[in-house]
Amino acid sequence: MATMTLLEFSKMILEKVSFEPRIFKKEFRKALRRISVEESIHLKEWCKEKFKKKRK
Repeated sequence: MATMTLLEFSKMILEKVSFEPRIFKKEFRKALRRISVEESIHLKEWCKEKFKKKRK
């Protein structure tokens, strides 16, 4: 069984909670504390691209 990286896990969680901005923000901050600097850059870019339509 393949293991999931923290980055992949974080993306999965963020997709699941994207309907609720307060929870999304909480989970996003939690993810940033757990992953490396390089991964955090990737996660921020991924979020911008993935959720650009939902952003104000």
